[in-house]
Amino acid sequence: MKVKDIAYHIEKLCPKSLACEWDNVGLLIGNAENEVTKILVTLDVDIFVVREAIDCGANLIVSHHPLMFNAIRRLTEQDASQKVLMELVKNDISLYSAHTNLDVAPDGLNDFLAKKLGFADTEILEPTGEYDGKICGFGRIFELDEPKKLIEIVNDCKNKLNLCAVRYCGDDDRKIKRIAVNSGGGTSSMNCCFEKNVDLFITGDFKYNVLRDACENNLAVIDAGHYNTEVIVKDLFFDYLSEKFGKDIITKSRKNIDIVKICE
Repeated sequence: MKVKDIAYHIEKLCPKSLACEWDNVGLLIGNAENEVTKILVTLDVDIFVVREAIDCGANLIVSHHPLMFNAIRRLTEQDASQKVLMELVKNDISLYSAHTNLDVAPDGLNDFLAKKLGFADTEILEPTGEYDGKICGFGRIFELDEPKKLIEIVNDCKNKLNLCAVRYCGDDDRKIKRIAVNSGGGTSSMNCCFEKNVDLFITGDFKYNVLRDACENNLAVIDAGHYNTEVIVKDLFFDYLSEKFGKDIITKSRKNIDIVKICE
């Protein structure tokens, strides 16, 4: 099994052509012809994840967030990302990233998040195109059979994403029926929520002024966090690749943790 075989199956799920123009996806480091001994799947790539790959014998890392977005003019180990790049190269570890192409793809990360929260039969919040005869795009919208109080959904969200706390805004007793979700930092899709009469938006990375804008437009919000709504990508990668290559060759990163801490 080679790196290109892993890439082929990931790109069947989420072709690189679905990614945003500013994004950087695909095989970012390494040789497509290299034999794969073990795969480490992760949300982020940092020095701790790379050392974890070395320790567990993984020579391919599959991540959601790319390690580099902009051109790199030098490798001098003068900053953290340069050190990570050099460590990957020195240890002959390949890196493959599937980012916005995985976000928008049918059966990609947003569908995975919706199912994790118990939502099925969703529609696209912000369409971006079509793949394999299906509409793809950012976010998903789900309509409850019976309205639920906002505070009940807040607690459901906490439990299903294994969170100790979430930020939210809106009246606790407000009855919610139409819900939108968007993995990671999805606040740029908020206008779509207004246009599509969404009652509640679940995503991450809300600034104060954006929360106020949501409230003034009668949109309840659950800010479950960027990391918390995307760390499930480890499960998505593991489940998907295990079906193709077996479980023994794939491991989920334990060193990729949320750097944001909450004091309760």
